[in-house]
Amino acid sequence: MLIKSTSSSSSSSYSASSSSSSSSSSSNGYINDVKLNDNGEVILKRREYSNTKYLYYLFTEFFQNTTVYLYVMTFLFSGLFCLFLLFIISYIIMNNLLIMLLNTFNIYIINNYKLSIININSINELQYLMIIIIIITLFILYIIYWLWDWDSENHGGHPKQFIRYLKLWEYLADYFPIHLVISKEFIKFNKIHNYHINYHSYLMNSIINNKNDNHFNNELINENLSMDVNYLVGFHPHGILATGAFINFATEATGFSKVFPKFKPYLAILKTHFIAPFYRDFLMLFGMIAATKKGLYYLLDKNSCKQTGNFVVVVLGGASEALDSRPGTYVMHINQRFGFFKLALQTGSYLVPCISFGEQSLYHQVPNEKGSWIRWLQDKFTSISTVALPIFYARGPFPYRKPVYTVGMLIITLKSCSFLLL
Repeated sequence: MLIKSTSSSSSSSYSASSSSSSSSSSSNGYINDVKLNDNGEVILKRREYSNTKYLYYLFTEFFQNTTVYLYVMTFLFSGLFCLFLLFIISYIIMNNLLIMLLNTFNIYIINNYKLSIININSINELQYLMIIIIIITLFILYIIYWLWDWDSENHGGHPKQFIRYLKLWEYLADYFPIHLVISKEFIKFNKIHNYHINYHSYLMNSIINNKNDNHFNNELINENLSMDVNYLVGFHPHGILATGAFINFATEATGFSKVFPKFKPYLAILKTHFIAPFYRDFLMLFGMIAATKKGLYYLLDKNSCKQTGNFVVVVLGGASEALDSRPGTYVMHINQRFGFFKLALQTGSYLVPCISFGEQSLYHQVPNEKGSWIRWLQDKFTSISTVALPIFYARGPFPYRKPVYTVGMLIITLKSCSFLLL
């Protein structure tokens, strides 16, 4: 089953300099044709550089483009990139260290150990031999660590907070820009549970008396959102690179922890990504886990992980949704996703449907309608590897600078039934 919605041309025709206009439109109650008013508020508004000094503007532009380039290249060439980079860095370091060492003791080595006996005719051959031995040793040590750490992607990984707060993620979010919007359902849930929160008065007061325009007033949500359960987030649409999901939930660029300081966010991705050595460890630093039943159940079941307050984000559409990503059209794949709802019922987790408006506008894709030979090849490749192979383009490797707004609501789920907050 597909849910398809085509937006008007005006909603997708943002320019690189339209972030200010989109911000003003959000203050009037609309963002990307989504009427907010009392329905939500941007948590952390993006910075504006149009009125800054020219040199500072160039500086920020450089860092924004650099972080976007690194993000795209890392996503596309993950495993091979990490292996090649590790080899080059190891070679450079070991090469320089060994040159210093051998230059100091070369006379002693040659005179006392008669290197010609083992057919090493020069000090360079010994140097390269030692480098290879060291690299092999390090590789064996990593294999031992990998075996010891086996299946961690199905047990919550190794999230580290420091990497979420790196400054470079803010430059990445400012490039588009990307916003995380908090919706009234999170507040409305607390009203049902006798917290007696007057959301409308609170929202109006926060807008009128907002002392810092760049930060969302989060006093109520911090204290009242239930920490006794875990949350399962269904993210749509996938887009080409699922950029909105990464920036909003794997980093602090859009202020997730400002509103949910006690929550532990996790982003579920294809298990295929965890096959590549070194890259798997890099992903788990962000709190990324494998999008498998085992991995999701572990974090959602409070008896398995021995904790609550987990905020697990799953990009439901996956590879098939990525192949239908193109500007102006929202195509959401929701068929054969019953296991997602079954997990919520089994674990008593709360469901959070989440839509990222503008995600599909970041890249164009070559025509690949169903039935075409290109789509047939893409579907075949996806069925074999579970990875999508969209043929996309924008400004070279750089995506278009289109604003993205990620909005969620709340569904309360019990182990026996569920109901929707409207």
